[in-house]
Amino acid sequence: MNVSIPDCFMIAFFAGLIFGLVYEALRIIRLVLRFRAAVFICDAAFFILAAMAVCKLSEFLGNYVRIYTVIGFGAGVFTYIVTLGRLFNVLESAAAIVWRNTLGKLFSKIAALFKHVCVNISHIFKGFFDKTHKYYDKLTKKRNEHLQTPPTMVYNNKRDIMHGEGENTHVIKAKVRKGSRGY
Repeated sequence: MNVSIPDCFMIAFFAGLIFGLVYEALRIIRLVLRFRAAVFICDAAFFILAAMAVCKLSEFLGNYVRIYTVIGFGAGVFTYIVTLGRLFNVLESAAAIVWRNTLGKLFSKIAALFKHVCVNISHIFKGFFDKTHKYYDKLTKKRNEHLQTPPTMVYNNKRDIMHGEGENTHVIKAKVRKGSRGY
């Protein structure tokens, strides 16, 4: 398709205005989820989607990525952000504050309920966990009582000497214990 430079610029400008809605959707996600990872992911997604949109638009307009197409697209997005975007920003900020306050109260009630349930469960099973721990300790002592010496860590010193490696790199550690498989 053979399109003149001003036409390419204006088509890209209007595509940028429309692409401002994508920015708006990602901005809503950023306002609701206020942690850094969400902001980074939304920003990265916007720039990746914008680059893909400019490439597809350039392909449609003549199979070349031209500077005036990129500038027109960017001008369209910028125009959207400083006009309609500002109006929507006020509305979205108010809605996000209400949403976060509502969710904050809901999550605090859910967290308190979860804490109450977990405390009750731990009190119910406290005796069971104590008996299990004592049984495990008894088995461990019984397993180790037949050893001549208590379990110790053994280092592969020959590897250290042969390869000049220190204790912090590639050291093989083994715990010596009695087992039925001959370890």
